[in-house]
Amino acid sequence: MLSVTIPTSKAVVPADERPYTIYQIHVQVSGRSHIVDKRYREFHTMHKQVRKSLGVNTPEFPPKKMWQLSAKGIEQRRQGLENYLQGILNGYTVPKSLLNFLKVKNFKSSSYDSLDELGRDTSSNHWPVMVFDEDSFLTQSSDDSYTDILTDGVTQGLFEDSDSSDPASSGVG
Repeated sequence: MLSVTIPTSKAVVPADERPYTIYQIHVQVSGRSHIVDKRYREFHTMHKQVRKSLGVNTPEFPPKKMWQLSAKGIEQRRQGLENYLQGILNGYTVPKSLLNFLKVKNFKSSSYDSLDELGRDTSSNHWPVMVFDEDSFLTQSSDDSYTDILTDGVTQGLFEDSDSSDPASSGVG
């Protein structure tokens, strides 16, 4: 199970660059959790990769241009990015680019398509299972001429004398 939230964002003001916002992504995979810090432009790059693999089935991505560069605008973008990530994770296929973005390794998805993208071998290493259309024990017909050999054998093994050497008394013969 893969769960993602973006509970917080923080402003970064470097001395030699323009200020920017970091979004803290809390990632939980099979009971383990870690935090990934990403800028909006990293989200946008990942979105382009996801759109290539999923096509038109991608959730709505928050626009680059914001009307407000205020705390309210950043909060709206944070919510939009969180909704976007959760929308991808709610889909059938989890793209490799998203797993790389979230720094998730060895994630087992329910989709064979996403496993193929991870380069995993999805070929089966076991023999096929026989399938029966109906349960013969529940749908025995009255004209069934076969005896229940399994029940006879278990009954004989549990309740009859094992020292008996007479085939007529053991029911075998």
